[in-house]
Amino acid sequence: MKPDQYERDHALASEYVVGTLQGGARRRFQRWMMDSARLRRQVWYWERRLQTLNDGIVPVAPPEAAWARIEQRLFPQETPAGRTGIRFWRWATALALAALLVVLVWTPSATRVTPPSYMGVVQNQQAQPLWLLDASESRRQLTLKALPAVASPGTGHSFELWLLPGDKAPLSLGLLPTGGAELRITLSASQLKALLQSRHLAISIEPAGGSPTGQPTGPVVYQTHLLSL
Repeated sequence: MKPDQYERDHALASEYVVGTLQGGARRRFQRWMMDSARLRRQVWYWERRLQTLNDGIVPVAPPEAAWARIEQRLFPQETPAGRTGIRFWRWATALALAALLVVLVWTPSATRVTPPSYMGVVQNQQAQPLWLLDASESRRQLTLKALPAVASPGTGHSFELWLLPGDKAPLSLGLLPTGGAELRITLSASQLKALLQSRHLAISIEPAGGSPTGQPTGPVVYQTHLLSL
């Protein structure tokens, strides 16, 4: 299949947003999005169109036992004494996962005084969280936390994070940490502007040290969307 048929791509974009596009078809569509600004605009169109469904969702607090099971699965190696330092990340994971189930973006009010923060979770096909992303507009900073489930991409390779602007080529934001490490990236004014306008991010596997061309050269293995808090 070729990503050049508007009506078919429009339908695929809608399936991608609601989550019914799965398996190899979803991965192919994600690769096409890296190269096509038109595909990314079609995805954003459906996200905005379906955004109003958020209004009918009533928050439900999960039982304490559910929180305990989630913590045990995400942080099985943590001892009680060592859990305090990761309390924020556990709370952030649960919040972002709940938001991603909706697969919709809530746009904050223009009258908001405090600049919003943005959060995303990168998951594998088994819905296991791999990285937590936290972007602060006020600090112009993007924080990436690798969870223990993140495995190395292999000898001689690195995970590279890409911002997908609406009408430009993918923009590298740096190499991703693995093995529970954390990375903080200070964004330039242009990077911050592009990030807030797009909020779409992708991860590819590149040679050690990053892409030699400044553009993705390896397979796109994950994508995520930053949600406004």
